[in-house]
Amino acid sequence: MDTSSSRVTPATYWNGVRKLMALWAAIIFVGFLFTYFYQTLNPTSINIVWGILAAIGLIYSKKQMPWSDVVLRNIFLVWLIIIVLGLTLSQIIFILPPLYYYASLLGAVWLMIMALGHTLTGFIDKKKIYILTAGLQLVVAFLIFAFVNSIPSLYTLQYLIAGIVGAASMMLLLIFI
Repeated sequence: MDTSSSRVTPATYWNGVRKLMALWAAIIFVGFLFTYFYQTLNPTSINIVWGILAAIGLIYSKKQMPWSDVVLRNIFLVWLIIIVLGLTLSQIIFILPPLYYYASLLGAVWLMIMALGHTLTGFIDKKKIYILTAGLQLVVAFLIFAFVNSIPSLYTLQYLIAGIVGAASMMLLLIFI
């Protein structure tokens, strides 16, 4: 039995893509954990923390995704746009009165934003696992929206839930890609 070329070692398993997925899982979890514990901070302060975390992730992503690879470049651009739009929305939501209600549900809103990113990535990368992870995030977001009035603790717990579901989605990608 020749196992020399097919043997998976830690060095071959932890390629750039898996390291990238692990980093984003950590960023998502840490970011939402921070948001959970510091919900009473000024929204701009929370957005600054998220901006720093996103910048770390995007810089590392750019290093792992060669610009010459069209698929990877398009995936990077999708996520750059998703993150910038999401952070912008996270700030605008506190400024425009018609959006105030959604300010109290930003964890669920971000699950929907991340689901959009996963869906677009799935179309670009042609892997069905992205549709599964997008679906997982959408289902949880809709459950939060559906039950937040009958379970008021969801207003605060949504950030922990979003952190766990977002990180779990990235870990599913890490395992199955």
